[in-house]
Amino acid sequence: MCGRLSQNLTWQQIYTLYTLPVSAPRLDPQPRFNGAPTQDFALCRLDESGMRSMSVLRWGLVPFWAKDVKIGARMINARAETVQEKPAFRSAFRSKRCLIPANGWFEWKRTGPTGSGKQPYFLALESGLALSFAALWEQWGRGGEHLETFTIITTEASPALSDIHDRQPAVVDPDDYTDWLDPGTPAETLQEIIGTPHEGPYEIRPVSDLVNRVANDTPDILKPLERQTLF
Repeated sequence: MCGRLSQNLTWQQIYTLYTLPVSAPRLDPQPRFNGAPTQDFALCRLDESGMRSMSVLRWGLVPFWAKDVKIGARMINARAETVQEKPAFRSAFRSKRCLIPANGWFEWKRTGPTGSGKQPYFLALESGLALSFAALWEQWGRGGEHLETFTIITTEASPALSDIHDRQPAVVDPDDYTDWLDPGTPAETLQEIIGTPHEGPYEIRPVSDLVNRVANDTPDILKPLERQTLF
């Protein structure tokens, strides 16, 4: 799964990533070094005219038919293998696809003889370039309240990451941005985009347990552990 990510990018970096046709805002989005569900994140989607645009939505998809927004806390990920079938996601998969720009994400590897320990890792491209996670967004409204939310699609982990965790975010390559966002793209093409784990190459960086607390949202959580503290 993907339950924690880092999104520390300027609007200019994001607009360049998605080749948006308008000028970037002066005020950058709030940096999320230790971003977690129920928080707001920048994402790229198509507007009503079919142009790429940026929005800020809450992580944790609330289906349009939900009676209570609390369901979103359980809808932070959608599995690529079943996303077309699940009632919570199938409508959004057809027409509300988006991209989440990120510097990387966190996973916890079980350690110790019984697997009771957990070592957190920050996973990012070796190149340092931003990633784009495949995601779905949805609109919800009830009793005058309006909310837009998203979920991140996951797939099997690539061989390089499988020792850390058996799942990873579905990463979309720039050449596939247009097809992923286009509501007219056939389901078969969409599954090709998200069905194969992205190979990276990745930096696998052990970090301290500061990341375990969402309140620790500073650059310090991204610092690599000294090697001697790992053994």
